[in-house]
Formats: sequence, C-alpha cells, structure tokens
Amino acid sequence: MTEALYQDPHHDGSAFYVSNLDPALGDVVRVRVRVPADWGATRVRVRVRPDGEPFFIEATRRGSVPHVEWWEAAITVENPTHAYRFRLDRGDGTAFWLNARGLHRLDPRDADDFRLIAGDVPPAWSAGSVMYQVFPDRFARSAAADSRELPEWAERAAWDDPVDPDRRHTAAQFYGGDLAGVEERLDHIQGLGVDIVYLTPVFPARSNHRYDAYSFAHVDPLLGGDEALVSLVEAAHARGMRVLGDLTTNHCGDAHEWFQAAYGHPGAPESEFFYWLDPEQLTYVSWLGVPSLPKFNWNSAELRRRFIEGPDSVVAKWLQAPYALDGWRIDVANMTGRYRTDDLNPEVRRIIRRTMTEVNPDTLLLGEFTGDAAADFAGDAWHGAMTYANFTRPLWNWLRTPGSPAGGGLSMIVGETQDWDGADAVASHREFAAGFPWRVRTRTMNALDTHDSRASSTTRARARCRSPSASR
Repeated sequence: MTEALYQDPHHDGSAFYVSNLDPALGDVVRVRVRVPADWGATRVRVRVRPDGEPFFIEATRRGSVPHVEWWEAAITVENPTHAYRFRLDRGDGTAFWLNARGLHRLDPRDADDFRLIAGDVPPAWSAGSVMYQVFPDRFARSAAADSRELPEWAERAAWDDPVDPDRRHTAAQFYGGDLAGVEERLDHIQGLGVDIVYLTPVFPARSNHRYDAYSFAHVDPLLGGDEALVSLVEAAHARGMRVLGDLTTNHCGDAHEWFQAAYGHPGAPESEFFYWLDPEQLTYVSWLGVPSLPKFNWNSAELRRRFIEGPDSVVAKWLQAPYALDGWRIDVANMTGRYRTDDLNPEVRRIIRRTMTEVNPDTLLLGEFTGDAAADFAGDAWHGAMTYANFTRPLWNWLRTPGSPAGGGLSMIVGETQDWDGADAVASHREFAAGFPWRVRTRTMNALDTHDSRASSTTRARARCRSPSASR
C-alpha cells in the first residue's frame, strides 16, 4: 500500500475499527482511528454525549505501520444508541472533526456522529448476505398454475406477452406465476450466490403486485396457498437459504375484511382501524390518495393486537411453524403510523420488532424508506433500510446515460438519471449512509433494481402502479 491511499484520517464502525460491534449497555468498547503519519496529529480525542451531555475521552497513540498511525480510546456504552466523533489536533495549530460523513474543519452536526447500538442483536446471517427479490406473478409458473381459475380483476397474459405500458392495465395483467415455480428454480437462484429470497406480498389481493391485500390470514390460492409457502421455505432452508416476507403496515386493500367490516358501519369494532373523513364512514384517508389502499390508524389497540403485537398477531403467525419466514420487509415503513398530528411510527416499529424477538429472535426486520432514511434508522427497531437514496440512485446516476429513466422508488424528486462521475456517486452515498449506525449499514438492502424502479419496460411492469383503476 502506498501513502496515497491514506490522505485523510479514517474511521468506520467495522470490526477493524471497533472492538465489539454488538455491545450491551455498560460494555467498554475500544474505537480506533487511522491517521496518516505525515498528517501531523499531536492529539486525538473522542467526543461522546451520553444522556445528551458531551465530554471528551483522550485517545492514545497505539503504534504505526509505514505511512499510518493508529490512535485508540475506550468508550463505555451508556445509552442504547451511543454517539461519538473524533477531534484531531495538528502540530500547526489547526484541528478537525471526524464523523460518519468525513473530515470537517467546521463544527459538524450531532446527527452525523458515529453510533454504537446496544442490545437487540440482529441475526448473524444477515450481515453480508446477497438478496434476490422475487415478484411472484412474473417470476416463474409451475404446471399447477394452468388449472387455476382466473380472478375477476385479472386480465390474462401469456407468459411471453409484453407488459402493457398502460398503467390502467399493468397491475391487472395476470401472468400466473406461483410459489411452486419459485421453488422449482431455487437451484438457479442459489447458483447466483444468493442467501436470502425476498418475496413481494403473497396474501390474496386484487392486483398482480398484491400490495392491496384483502386478508392477512392465508397465502393467495393463486400462488398455491399456505402449503406452497411452507414447501418453498422448507426447500430454501434445506439449502441454507432464508426467506423474507413483505408486509403492508401502512395500508391494506379496500376489499380487506377489516375495511369491509368498517366501511359504512360506524359502530363496527374495525372502525378504529382506519382514518375516516365523514361520520358515515364512507370517505377515508388512503395511501397517497389512492382509494383502493385505505390507511391504518395505529391509535387502535385492537389493530395492534391483531396485526403486530403478541404471538397471535399477523406479524408473529408467519414467522412461526409451519411457515417459518425468516423476517419481514415492511412496505412504505416511513409512512406507517404517520398522519397529521399522529407520529406513531417509532412505537409501531418497536412493537413489531419486540413481537418478532419474542417469537424468533433470529429474524430480520427491514423497513422501506424511499428518501433520506437516517432519522428512522437509529437502531431501535429496523435492522436495516430498504432504501434508494444511499445506493441505488448514486449507482444508476454513475452508470447510466443522462436523462434515462431513474431507479429510486416512489416519491423521489427527479425521475431521471444525472451525469455523475465516480466521485459524485461516492459523495452521495456517504451523504445518505452517514446517518446509519454501522450495524444498520451492514443490514441495509442495497438494491440494484426493484419492482419500484424505472429501469425498463420490464421493471415498470413490476412496479406497483397503484391507481384506483389499476387496483380494483
């Protein structure tokens, strides 16, 4: 290695720089910073702020190798999320801060400090895994699919038919892929180096994307039903692979049994599950104003009991035998529990994680957040983010022709790629990833492409295309 590789001091949360990646409260953790030998460091301190009260810990020079010095300090972990940054003084009288966004001459924000997370250790298998997303309707079709009756909402498509670009029809275009088809191709998926299969929703719905579920009690018969999921998960586990499910905690479909029980029935117990805009309960709040996707009201204790809290909840059911999913990806997690003056998102996500831990602590919880996700991903519940801003969009801006359709999911500001070089991509990634504790970074879904990106006509077909006409 040459001196050119070590131009600036460096620290990150990896095991090379942190002695214990999964500490408990009260543990002493050693943190190290790498400093170029000719950078001129004369003193290094670590600033911590337990309970919001900042103070400094002196670091000691622990040795050097050619061109590099190592400084080390011991931190006692006092809060579940324990923040720290480095202060580096130079012999010429200047001083710099080092935090997760890099090196700074001016005082940086606390939000960008490095962070240790105590407790609720994520599953070891999730770090460094390779994930493959499966959109069941369009992935593979088993022979059994030929005998299934076409649902009333569907527009039949032959397997090789092109995707209909008309958004009014895209979500209704039914190819008939099923879970048995996925199982038949597990050897292929594993041959790609994949450790985790992530399934988009498998519950019955009135669209090919199934983000408008009308029940969480069973797997869609069009996919083969409950038995098909059991068989798929068992086959994956036999290969040493994991399977994640996809759950919509922000909304359900307007055909959902809970919504149908409440719609137009103000006295129904399920009335409190939703936000109503009139006394007759005929108008309601929905996801981005799409009528087919009514939004859940997480003020309801009964909704929590049925859906996310305890061993009999939806969250718990599918993690237990015989289904044994290995975790959940939560759809539009950033929107869950948020409406006007309500911000129940922290409470809801912690309940979900607590339920998962009680049922099976060796399960993974990922939350979708299409923009700047750092504020919601401090390590209190989500193990990782399914996001676009920190990886997908920088990568696409670097690799693709300027002006082409851009990946990045829903609600991104610009829907086309820009003319970025490698330095731009790195800078953007660092900007959005800096707010994640290292443990969250190593579990984050860094997607090359998803059903919500806009790479090509094929990808657009996999997008949700949520509109009233498309979902009904």
